[in-house]
Amino acid sequence: MTRTALKKQRHEFLLRQIKQNPFLKDEELAEVCNVSVSTIRFDRAELGIAEYRERVKSAAEEGMGTGIIATGEVLDLNLFRDGISVLKTDKTMVFPETDIVKGQYIYAFAENLALSVIDAKAALVKIANVKYTHEAHAGESLVAKSEVMRVKEKEFVVRVVIKANLNEVFRGKFNMLVTDGEFAEE
Repeated sequence: MTRTALKKQRHEFLLRQIKQNPFLKDEELAEVCNVSVSTIRFDRAELGIAEYRERVKSAAEEGMGTGIIATGEVLDLNLFRDGISVLKTDKTMVFPETDIVKGQYIYAFAENLALSVIDAKAALVKIANVKYTHEAHAGESLVAKSEVMRVKEKEFVVRVVIKANLNEVFRGKFNMLVTDGEFAEE
């Protein structure tokens, strides 16, 4: 088979795989295709396929159905330790005739960061102890910091604090059980 034919076949395979599962990382795709991560990145660029973080964000936006888009932008992530994410709020997230952001957006933002820091495709929130400490307003940027406090087998306790304009608006502890069978502790 010629080099061009192999590349075309790999491109078709990549498109199918990412359509089925947008959460596949470049490393996973490289392993399945038996090529380097660099080759996968070049292929994605040629095909116009977004990087992992953008695919996850897009899938979350499409899949939530309720219009809740609260994934934020991850700025720093140390798997199984901590992470920082930012969410820019807007008028679509507020209670009618106010500029106060609904709690469901803040909770979803916190839970998404907790899932990201433990690198889980799926996890069951067994216990969530949350407190809303101050209101957030449309137009504010919410900054979330997460910290993995405890790990026991596939169970994690993750603390998330969210601030707006240096004021704490939310804090919570999530007791999460990884259920996807893809857990690998560092």
